[in-house]
Amino acid sequence: MISMSPATAVLSGAFIYFAYYFTYYSRKPEFFIKNGTRWARFLENHVSSLKLKYSSLFWVPGGTIQTVVAALLPTKHDVQYRRESVATPDGGQFTIAWTNEKAEEGRPIVFVYPGLVSTTKSKYVQLLTDALVKEDHTVVVMVNRGLELPCLTGKAFCATHTTDLAQALSLVKKRHPQSPIVSIGISLGGLIMARYLAQKGDQSDITAAFLYSCPFNPVEGSANLERWHHWILYNISLTKELKEIYLKSHDKFVGIVDHDKVMSARSIREIDMHFTSKVFGYESVDHYYTDAIISRDFLHSIKTPTLALCADDDAFVPYQALPRDEISSTDYVALAVTSGGGHVSHLCGANPYTTPYYVTMFVDYVQAVLSHLDELPPRQ
Repeated sequence: MISMSPATAVLSGAFIYFAYYFTYYSRKPEFFIKNGTRWARFLENHVSSLKLKYSSLFWVPGGTIQTVVAALLPTKHDVQYRRESVATPDGGQFTIAWTNEKAEEGRPIVFVYPGLVSTTKSKYVQLLTDALVKEDHTVVVMVNRGLELPCLTGKAFCATHTTDLAQALSLVKKRHPQSPIVSIGISLGGLIMARYLAQKGDQSDITAAFLYSCPFNPVEGSANLERWHHWILYNISLTKELKEIYLKSHDKFVGIVDHDKVMSARSIREIDMHFTSKVFGYESVDHYYTDAIISRDFLHSIKTPTLALCADDDAFVPYQALPRDEISSTDYVALAVTSGGGHVSHLCGANPYTTPYYVTMFVDYVQAVLSHLDELPPRQ
């Protein structure tokens, strides 16, 4: 039997943890892109953050808990927006919110499209917007129907519904026709934005796009979230929020969904089973999730320069479901995958209040795009 003093045990444990951490959690991201393309040369030459190591939060490096930690951190930001309601052709409405507006012809615009239950007040939206404003960018945040404004019709939002996003981007472009638009779609917002880019092809209103924690394959993502520990950490709270959102406008969905089944849902999947799939006319939740997959054909239809960032331990975006080979065969899409980082988290270093990795990378990306517009791959 080996005996050691408490001090030796502590030092040995610390050494083992340091070795483990720097072996698995302090690496450059895996990078997937078609070599030799103009897009590959652009990213290599101008987006320096892609070459840096990502050192996941030292005290909580794994993404499962880090995602929760990031969501619970008190926000230090209070970005002020000018909000407006946008009426949709079918009688609905959604929000767009502006900050740091300036009357300059051709001034670049950063368009932010957040995730499932996120609004302009969500912590990561405030954090990201604050960082962009500090770089003197004009920022527009889109918020889906039913989140900041109640639903006016029996239509909400879903992963395959791109009409509202297209309308928001068209509105911004019509008001500022000379302004380049750099966009970021986050989580569900990234999934919808990827579909929009594929549908629009070379007619997209976006100059360059960034997809963060995009769940490219909702079938795999949903199955992973149904695992018991992910259900406890994520599903319980998100399902509660989705029910609260539904209740604000539930009278608009009478005759479309079964109210009691929606209110008895115990997971995001069951919300999508009893609400989302019914509202958007799907035969089943499996039909909806399968239709929402960003397939190889979709990726090859994207003609807007696009960079995606994911973590290899994101519960919503399982590593095995990432379209790494498919992206590596496209001319306009690239994917960076970090060791650790979780879902919409990417805390780093020893201090949880250090600027998250995704914010640093996106700000770097925006600057690279706006400084070298003439080097972006042409749409064709």
